[in-house]
Amino acid sequence: MNIITKIVLALSALAAVALIAASSVANRDREALCGGIRYELDNVRNGLPPYIELTADGVSGRFLLDFGATTSSVSASVFATSTETVKSVSLSLPGFHHGVFELKRYDLPRDRQLGVIGTDFLSQLSAQITESAVFLGEQPCQPTTMRAHGFVPISQEHFFSSDPSAMDARLPNVPIVFLRLGATRVWAQIDTGYDDVIYPHTVDINQALYERLIKDGMRLRQVSEITVSTCEGRETRPVYSLMDDSLIVETDQAQPIVRIENFYLTLKQANGCGGIGAMSEPAAQLGASFLRLFRAIVFDPKSKTVWLDVGSEWPQLRMGRS
Repeated sequence: MNIITKIVLALSALAAVALIAASSVANRDREALCGGIRYELDNVRNGLPPYIELTADGVSGRFLLDFGATTSSVSASVFATSTETVKSVSLSLPGFHHGVFELKRYDLPRDRQLGVIGTDFLSQLSAQITESAVFLGEQPCQPTTMRAHGFVPISQEHFFSSDPSAMDARLPNVPIVFLRLGATRVWAQIDTGYDDVIYPHTVDINQALYERLIKDGMRLRQVSEITVSTCEGRETRPVYSLMDDSLIVETDQAQPIVRIENFYLTLKQANGCGGIGAMSEPAAQLGASFLRLFRAIVFDPKSKTVWLDVGSEWPQLRMGRS
């Protein structure tokens, strides 16, 4: 076989692999593995939170799917009619003909943002988020189906469930993954509403985790500061890089899934907003850019499971995409 033929065959093989990978991603955008209604997404890339188009009381606009928020809200500038702080509105969301929402004024430059869907609603739905679509439905996922499509489960026992009695009363009803930072292992909330475009792959850490990292011999170097909006207004937080160590996402059984070399740690101090900053135990929180580490992520609260599409590499540890 001459060298030209070998090169042509090699290029053909690479093209075939690329075509299969692209087809797999496309299938995730079209195929509802747990059933439900398909909604278009146009801004999940590069750390932007996922928005979908919904109709509330006859008004259509963008709603943020925020798995880091436990209470849903709608725009006070659109729906408030008096000094009320909550409002019942009709909603085009599977399984919900109407719902009670807080009325809020959003300090975000998002065109036509009507509201936020938090885990008070999302804990009753399965949600499959891909690169360009999300499927929302009322049925739980079938484990055999998910595993057959290359998804790896992470148990949400005591963290995220459709059944409040199954929750740890000390914790918010927010889905998590597990992280390993050097010798330190910790759970991290998946906050899809956390816009980490400026520093992709940002991990918020609380004071307890910061102290644990230092105690375990981790070397943190402050690289910048960032100003964020909170329920109490804007605040400045230090941004760190972790020298000499990478970040590994793990299952609840401590099986490594993906290694990320380029990431940042942001120290989240306690304030009146609650969350991990108010916790005395080590805890972390992931920005929305972590959604793009996987071809798809499925939140399945009725089965108390988060499913990650890790591809054919599993159980081999793979490198995350920057």
